[in-house]
Amino acid sequence: MPAVNDEEGSLYYTRPKKVTLDERLLDLFLTETAQDRLEAQELRQIVHQALQDLTPEELRIIELRYQHKKSPGQVASQLQIPREEMQQLEKNGLEKLRQHLQAWRAED
Repeated sequence: MPAVNDEEGSLYYTRPKKVTLDERLLDLFLTETAQDRLEAQELRQIVHQALQDLTPEELRIIELRYQHKKSPGQVASQLQIPREEMQQLEKNGLEKLRQHLQAWRAED
């Protein structure tokens, strides 16, 4: 945990901020300039909508893989499904996300 000094100079520890899957995916696409704020808000909405279009299984797999950084084997084991099935569900989910993002880019 990061150490922080309070106003009196006492050292204490804070919990790291929990990063959501939406935020982690956005970090892959966003730059840090002020010009991109409106685009970033639009992109947040697109990612949120895209995640809602995933099946529960696809969403869980993408969360475990990209939010919790689990390996394909770990995800398959945790969900008690064959690795090949897990990989196909992941591929399907990522393709849905990609389609939403491509449609958004085509609108620009």
